[in-house]
Amino acid sequence: MGNYSISYVNNALTVNRKALTVIADNKEKFVGTVNPALTITYNGFVNAETSSVLTTPVSISTTAVTTSPIGTYPITVSGAAAANYTITYTNGVLTVKPGAPTSVSLAAVTLLENRPAGTTAGTLSSTSDDPAATFTYSLVAGTGDTDNALFAVSGTSLNTAAILDYETKATYSVRVRSTTQYGFSLDRVFTINLTDVNEVPTLAAVANQTICYTRTSQNVALTGISAGPETSQTTSLSVSSSNAGLFDALTVSGSGATGTLVYQVKTGVVGTATVTVTVKDNGGIANGGVDTYSRTFVITVNALPVLSISSNKGVEVSKGEVVSLNAIGAVTYNWAADNSILSGAGTATLQVRPKQTTTYTVTGTNANGCSETKSITITVLDDYALISGTNILTPNGDGKNDYLIIRNIDVYPNHEIKIYDVAGRVVYSKKSYDNTWDGTYNGSPLAKGTYYYIIDFDGGKFKKKGFVSIVRD
Repeated sequence: MGNYSISYVNNALTVNRKALTVIADNKEKFVGTVNPALTITYNGFVNAETSSVLTTPVSISTTAVTTSPIGTYPITVSGAAAANYTITYTNGVLTVKPGAPTSVSLAAVTLLENRPAGTTAGTLSSTSDDPAATFTYSLVAGTGDTDNALFAVSGTSLNTAAILDYETKATYSVRVRSTTQYGFSLDRVFTINLTDVNEVPTLAAVANQTICYTRTSQNVALTGISAGPETSQTTSLSVSSSNAGLFDALTVSGSGATGTLVYQVKTGVVGTATVTVTVKDNGGIANGGVDTYSRTFVITVNALPVLSISSNKGVEVSKGEVVSLNAIGAVTYNWAADNSILSGAGTATLQVRPKQTTTYTVTGTNANGCSETKSITITVLDDYALISGTNILTPNGDGKNDYLIIRNIDVYPNHEIKIYDVAGRVVYSKKSYDNTWDGTYNGSPLAKGTYYYIIDFDGGKFKKKGFVSIVRD
């Protein structure tokens, strides 16, 4: 009788059933997930009774399904029956929640400049209240998307889409969207810091140097020197050679973008050397940086020609002598100008007729284009030894023996000639005779016969006597 209540009305006995309330428990789920198990709470059981006393179990249901959109859905209870209870029902609510991302993170890695496109900048991750949520990532337009074009997303990896240069830009901004499998999303803006890497210094190419042997120091201009894009760095220069035996001195110095390499060849040494100039900056080599750069070039030192000159008449000759000078030791020859040169000024053999002691200088050039000079001095004796005259005069105009020829008379211009007949009469006289007497006296032909001449040189310093026979047809 514990499940009933007894009351008397007008002395009539009434027995009432006990009240029992069946309550549908409220539930939640994330959109796209299966419905949670629906449960019931009972209010009104007595005497430790449970739902097992129900003769018809409670029916519980909801209109929500797996694909139901966000919102609230009723949970309905009905249909229960029990002998001793009067049953009432209270429906519940199933709330479908969005399950959107609650956070988006980027686990950044050290991103070095100048790495190839596709280099990883970091790994993306997200959280959601939905433990079963999965996420996809994309770059989207909006505030903070300044550098989206320079990056790309592959899975959960944020990668570069271009080669990034620290000196151009050190900090980048991208806008990333995390989207769940049900289409819910959250955007976040990330700042990506680029790490500077020391870039290779620069030095312009140096042309190969070819010189002819000299002891004079040689300068080679260096240009295009820099620490690379890092304008705040300093540089230093060094030089080395593959043939140290070629040089007495090999140094390099510079300031700013230019420098000078100086070298001096050792005495008597020729040959080649590969010379290396190295630029070093103070940026170091961390993270794969490069702080040195070298250029090589070749210095070639060619030998000078070894010249010698010989004379076919020795180095001491009488005035008026024709001398042949022969140079050897080169390929081409060029003799210094002199008014005593007869021929061969551009050849190895020079013909000269010096009137005074003269030094002749030749420049010889070898096959490598190197030149050297050599000189020889021909001493001219003022001994009148080569003064001589012809003895026959046949002035008939045939071009043979038409004039009295005094050989080498021209080299002694300070003289006077007098020609006499057999009677001692002067038939001809002339100062600075020019080999033009044709056997005449005052324009008239002299008779054939022998005539005598006296040449007075240099005011009596030397006299030359001789005769000439005039022969006429």
